[in-house]
Amino acid sequence: QGEFSYPTFVIVDQRDRLIVSDSDNHRVVILDQAGTWLLTINGDVTVSHAFRYPQGLALDPQGNIHVAAYGSNTIKVFTSEGTYVRSYGNVKSPTGMAIDEGYSLVNEWAGNCLSIFDPQGNKIHTVGNLNHPRGVMLDPKSGSLYVANSDANTVLKYSV
Repeated sequence: QGEFSYPTFVIVDQRDRLIVSDSDNHRVVILDQAGTWLLTINGDVTVSHAFRYPQGLALDPQGNIHVAAYGSNTIKVFTSEGTYVRSYGNVKSPTGMAIDEGYSLVNEWAGNCLSIFDPQGNKIHTVGNLNHPRGVMLDPKSGSLYVANSDANTVLKYSV
């Protein structure tokens, strides 16, 4: 189990478990609300579905965990119990991500864009001219998409 080394993102799943990307340990950790360590996903960079430097996390409608693998330039998908499902996206250093109705919104830090993937993992749209975007969040109440455009020191708002 051990300690965190550069935790970057945290989300809460449908069972109120905390899911943390532990970037420098190359793993995702699942904890209960009291902080008890329940599960480690990956952490072993020698397996075929390994990821390096996980960043953004998101849950799809089925409860699967999508991991923006910054150092692997892809998105890795795992069940809520840590079983590898699939990978998608050929992205440039993905950081923040969100999922809306199965569509993945992925910030590409090195690509300076936000990419949108359909539920099957096909890239269907790209919003460019960003400057090292990090966080992304969709507000379901307003239908607005917010992007932390880090190196431009701005937060951008898009209507969806």
